[in-house]
Formats: sequence, C-alpha cells, structure tokens
Amino acid sequence: MNIKIKYYFFAIVLAFFVSAGVSASDKERSKDGTGCTDYVLIQGSSNINKFEFINYSPEVTRTALKPRNNEPYQNIQIPVRKFSGSNSMMLDDFYKMLKASEYPFIKITIEPRELADFDEGSGLTNFRTEISIAGKSRTYVIPCEILFCEEPGFVLKGDLALELSDFEIDPPKKVFGTVKVDNEVFITFAFRFAVKET
Repeated sequence: MNIKIKYYFFAIVLAFFVSAGVSASDKERSKDGTGCTDYVLIQGSSNINKFEFINYSPEVTRTALKPRNNEPYQNIQIPVRKFSGSNSMMLDDFYKMLKASEYPFIKITIEPRELADFDEGSGLTNFRTEISIAGKSRTYVIPCEILFCEEPGFVLKGDLALELSDFEIDPPKKVFGTVKVDNEVFITFAFRFAVKET
C-alpha cells in the first residue's frame, strides 16, 4: 500500500513539473485583444502532459533578397530566449533543445504576397516559407489568413505542425527516460507587416 501511495505522489509531482500551462485563446495571445499583435506560440506534449511557450517579440523586416519578380521577401527573427512559459524548468530545457546559446534566433523567411497562391476553397493564401531552427532550415507551404488592422499594413496568421527531427533535434527525455517529449510540435503565429507590399 505504501508503494502505491508513493507512486501516485511521485506521478502527481512529476505532472506538476512537466506541465507548462493551459492553452490560451487567440485574444489572450494577442496582447491588445485585437488580433493585430505579433506573436509565436509553440505547443507540444510529452507522455505526461502538454506544454506551450509564447513569444511576443518577433522582429519583422523586409530583406533585400529579391530572387523572383523583383519582390522583397519578409524576414522574421524570433529571439529564442524571449519565449515564456509557466514552467521555468521546462522552459530552460526548451532553450537547451533549440541550442539558444549557439543559435539565439529562430529565423523565418516568407515570400511576398504577390508570389503566394490564393486558395479560393479555403479563403487562405499559401505562402512558401523557410524556417531555420538550431542552424537547420526546412521549407514549408503554409496556408495563412490575411487580416487588415487600423494601422497601415496587414497581419499574417497561420499555423503548422512540424517534426523536431526535421531539424536534427532529439526530443528531450527526463527522469531516466520515463518522460518523453513528442517529436511533433505545433506552431501558431501572427506577424504584423506595418508597410503594405507594393
């Protein structure tokens, strides 16, 4: 009987430390409640619980790169150490997993709106997007919603699922391998482009 009580106590304590909070709504993620705020949300799970980390500090710029039709691409840098979450231990593991000391930014390059394909069926626009994490890059086509706010420009909102192993990242294991982070993570983002593309 004592062994069972100790086991359940250990499981509850472990679940508490692995948990990183409950998922927030889009309005809570968007600091101003309008949906026009930049953010990146990374969500995942382990065999014990779910976790999420959010970043309100993406740096959006236009790059000088103009490989097709002389159109500028959008370049986004996301400081890894500006992600926050309710579990500091798990957040520290997240920084280590993404090699934040060596690669302080997640980098994203998004093709111009003029080159993206609009899908009439879904009402979304498919953007060719390159993502670099921990020094490794992969290209995705991401369906995005385009929102117009009071300020000049627009907000690009989208989400995608990706595999950590695609970036040669080994999902962390804890407590002698009994806690295992899943290989698949989900990214939700909103990037505000202050100047309209011409």
